[in-house]
Amino acid sequence: MPNSKPNGNLYLSLASLIFTCFILLAAFTVLQPFLLPIIWAAVIAITTWPMHLRIKSRLAGRDDMAALATTTVVALTLAGPMIALLFFVVEDVQTVVTYLILANKEGVPIPFWLPGMPLFGDYLAQQWAAYLGEPNQLSLLLSAKLSMIQDLTRSALVEVATRAAMLFFALWVLFFFYREGDKLLAKISFVGSKWLKKRWQSYAYHIPSAVRSAVNGLVIVGLAEGIVIGVTLKLAGVHSAILLGMATAAVSLIPMAGPLLLAAIGLVLFAQGAPFAGIGVFAFGTTVLMLADYLLRPRLIQSSTQLPFLAILFGIFGGIAAMGILGLIIGPVILVLFLVLLREASTDEDIEPEF
Repeated sequence: MPNSKPNGNLYLSLASLIFTCFILLAAFTVLQPFLLPIIWAAVIAITTWPMHLRIKSRLAGRDDMAALATTTVVALTLAGPMIALLFFVVEDVQTVVTYLILANKEGVPIPFWLPGMPLFGDYLAQQWAAYLGEPNQLSLLLSAKLSMIQDLTRSALVEVATRAAMLFFALWVLFFFYREGDKLLAKISFVGSKWLKKRWQSYAYHIPSAVRSAVNGLVIVGLAEGIVIGVTLKLAGVHSAILLGMATAAVSLIPMAGPLLLAAIGLVLFAQGAPFAGIGVFAFGTTVLMLADYLLRPRLIQSSTQLPFLAILFGIFGGIAAMGILGLIIGPVILVLFLVLLREASTDEDIEPEF
C-alpha cells in the first residue's frame, strides 16, 4: 500500500488546519467585544512608542514605572480635551433648555432676521411661529413625541457610557502594551519573519510610520482645525462656538461638508445684521479647511507613506465606511500595505526591498 503514508500525512495536515481555524475562530469570538479598544490601544502605543522610549530611558529602564508614566501622559492628553468639550456641551445644553422653558412659558417672537434668510427663511419663520411664538405650544409637541425623546436620551446615555468604558479599557490595555512592548515586538517579529520571510522586513518598516502619519495627519490636524475655527466663531459672536468648531472639523472629512456648514453659519450671521462677520467666518474658515485638508494633511501622510493624494482620500473615506471612526487610521494603513505589496510584485525576489 504505497499511498497510505501520503494519505495519512494529508489527513493529519487537514486535521491540523481545521483545528487551527477552530482556535482562531474561537479566539475571535471571545475577544470580539474587546477588539475595538484593543485596536485603539495598539494604535496609540505605536504612535507614542518613541515618547515611551524616552520616558523609559529617563527612568533607568524601570518598565512598570515607565509604562505607568506614559499611560498617565496619554490619559491626560485624551481626557483633558474630552472633559473640556463635555463642559462646553453641558453648558450649551443648559442654555438651550433654559431658553426652551422660557419660550414654552411665555412664547418668543420671531427674530427679525429669520424671515430674511435665503431659501428657508419663510419656512423657518412659520415653524417658529407654530411652536415657539405662542405659550405652551412646545410642550404639546414634546408630549406627543415623549416616548421618542426618552428613547433617544436613553440611547445617547448608553452610547456615552459605552464609549467611556471603552476608553478606560483601552488605557488599561495600553499600560500592558507599554510594559510588555519589547517582548511583544520580539514575538511579532519572530512570527512575521517565520511566515513572511524576507517580506516581513518591508511590512515591519512601513506599518509604524504609516500609523503615526495617519494619526498626525488626521487626528492632530483635525484637532487644530477645530480649535482655530472655534476661536474664529467665538470672535464672530457665534453661540456654541467651540462645539461648532469641532463639528466643522469632524464633518470636513466629508468633501465640501465643512464649507457648507460654515456657509450656513455665515448666512445666519448675515441675516442677524452682521454681514462682514458672516463673510469673514465663511472665507477664513473655508481657507483653513482647504489648507489643512488638501495641503497640510496629505503632506503629513505622504511624507512617510508615499501614498498618492487620491489613495489617501480613498483610504480615509473607505476606512470610515467600512470600520467607522477607526477607519480613519486603519484605512490609509491598509493602502500602504497594499502599495508595499504592489512594489514587491514588481520587484525581483532576489533584490532586497528598498526602505
